[in-house]
Amino acid sequence: MTESYELDGITPARIERPDTVANLSAALKSIHADGQAAVLWGGGTRMHVGNTVARYDAAVDMTGLNRIVDYRPPDLVVVVEAGMTIAALQAELGKNNQRLPFDVQSADSATIGGSLASNTVGPLRGRYGGVRDLVIGMSIVQADGTMTKSGGSVVKNVAGYDMARLHIGARGTLVAIATVAFQIGPGPEVMRTVAAWFDSAESAAIAGMRITNGAFMPEAVTLVAGQRASAKASELAAEGSGKASDNAVMLLVALAAGPATVERQVNDTTATLGGAMADGFVVLDDDLQFAAWSLAGEQSPAPALSIRSTVKPTAAFALVGALAKSDNFDDIHIVAQIGFGTVEGHFRGDISGEVVRSVRDAVISAGGACMIERCPSELKHDLDVFSDLGAPLEVMRRMKQQFDSDGTLSPGRFAGRI
Repeated sequence: MTESYELDGITPARIERPDTVANLSAALKSIHADGQAAVLWGGGTRMHVGNTVARYDAAVDMTGLNRIVDYRPPDLVVVVEAGMTIAALQAELGKNNQRLPFDVQSADSATIGGSLASNTVGPLRGRYGGVRDLVIGMSIVQADGTMTKSGGSVVKNVAGYDMARLHIGARGTLVAIATVAFQIGPGPEVMRTVAAWFDSAESAAIAGMRITNGAFMPEAVTLVAGQRASAKASELAAEGSGKASDNAVMLLVALAAGPATVERQVNDTTATLGGAMADGFVVLDDDLQFAAWSLAGEQSPAPALSIRSTVKPTAAFALVGALAKSDNFDDIHIVAQIGFGTVEGHFRGDISGEVVRSVRDAVISAGGACMIERCPSELKHDLDVFSDLGAPLEVMRRMKQQFDSDGTLSPGRFAGRI
């Protein structure tokens, strides 16, 4: 069924489903020799991210590359094929009480390669860094089928250029990621989430920064604003203590360590929240905490407009307030990662070009860079969803010319319609 690979209104005539790296190489070599353009597919969870594809003749389904190539628990290293899902990898690592400290939305569907190609960001980045910081090696297949690799499968590699970083966030426009070597870590013994609610984003942000800059580093500190956050705050307030305003803002603090350490962290966190004048808070465990963290996940149905921005953490607070108070939308959902300045805005309503520009201008005014991750297709055709990158864009164009001079892989999808 080629319809399941439709992208930007285009349905490819050709589908390739390689199940080995050698077959992936052969497929891309054939597509390149035929002068066709290909789009790489993983779980499809973030295929809406990127500019409109300029040409699209063949879909390359990577999900057949779904095996662990090498796993050495004592060395804290795993090598995995790009088509394996995040959830499947975490399940295997969990058998040894280990994990990849990287979280994504829709982990049951999201693949390793797709998550790297889209440079997915989750709440754990504040403590463990981005996914690119966990990669120690990578093998790739270039557009003409040439197979190469960089890095290795040990934590300490020789000095040199970290070529793998070029392909993380490139939206599959340079190469096909085939296998990836990750540095992994131990899984936490105990996890708790402290969920608090405030009457304003400013109050929640102040509390979040106090916790982030406190005596210990939480797993994650995330601020959520909008109708969904207010509804969740009212639900938790009804079940526990305190009250929640009609425009309540949620602050989620994830804690993970040994039992005694987590207990101490919970006490410190709740004391900080009390001093920051939280309207109320609860301590959650088991499924209740994961239900709370769903606030930071993908919305269903999908919003009409989604924008992801990166600003200085201090500027993120003002940006959350500006986006949450907009009168242009029927529904607003804002997710801000305290500590590393990523702010997501998800909106429902009538989305016009003027509305998109107003949201983008708010990010620019906050001194940040942004990407429109989702918007109506008729608007997407007429804009570059990436911010103005300035001088680095020319470097990116040279990279595209070096790796894929014929424009075989996802032409037009990257910044500057590369």
